[in-house]
Amino acid sequence: MTNKKDAITAYIENHIQNKLYSPGQIIPSESEFCRLFHVSRMTVRKALDELVAQGVLYKEKGRGTFVSQKPRYASFQCGYGFKQEALRRGFVPSTKAVTINLIKADHELADKLKVEINEALWEVKRIRCINDIPVVYVHEYYIYHQCEDLTITIAAESIYDHLAKKNISFAFADQRLEAILCPEEIANDLHISDKHPVLLMSVLAYMKNGVPFNYGLEYYVSDQLPLIQSIYNKNNGNVN
Repeated sequence: MTNKKDAITAYIENHIQNKLYSPGQIIPSESEFCRLFHVSRMTVRKALDELVAQGVLYKEKGRGTFVSQKPRYASFQCGYGFKQEALRRGFVPSTKAVTINLIKADHELADKLKVEINEALWEVKRIRCINDIPVVYVHEYYIYHQCEDLTITIAAESIYDHLAKKNISFAFADQRLEAILCPEEIANDLHISDKHPVLLMSVLAYMKNGVPFNYGLEYYVSDQLPLIQSIYNKNNGNVN
């Protein structure tokens, strides 16, 4: 179930995406959101502060909170987590065909996750859906000692949410994108042909201390779920 803070951020994101809130426009006050969602001011403030930190909103002292002038930032950001990002875009997320297996790290996985060969890992496979349509096939690995209590139920919801409760959270990631023809066994799960092009994203996610905690391969049906990246000039448009 979506918590109230996430519901507020999703509501604001949807209004921006649907152009109900425009760049530079002031959004409703904290007290208005409190009445709308029947929550405390603290919950509203956490939601707004999160969007401010991400550059979606900005605050002006004594005036209120406004929609940022930035264009819409990256859709389905790596590391944010599928469930959270789907909600932010106004979709209904769900997960199907979840399997989890305890395996031993081979040379490749040990090298990527910086663990010893034969160290215990969770292997997770699942199909992520938006509005009940399969859009991503995920094959990934997590370090066992970081989440010994992982279950199919947790994997069907949000592993990242579960890890966050253990103070293990995404800070940055290495990712690689390439266009491929979908492998037959994965195409069947995504209800597409094995000649259908997909975007293969390999992701290696790290905590703030630089320790990896998640490696995976994600097969995106990009005509169902476009991956969009906005790029900003770090010089703020200044030309020397």
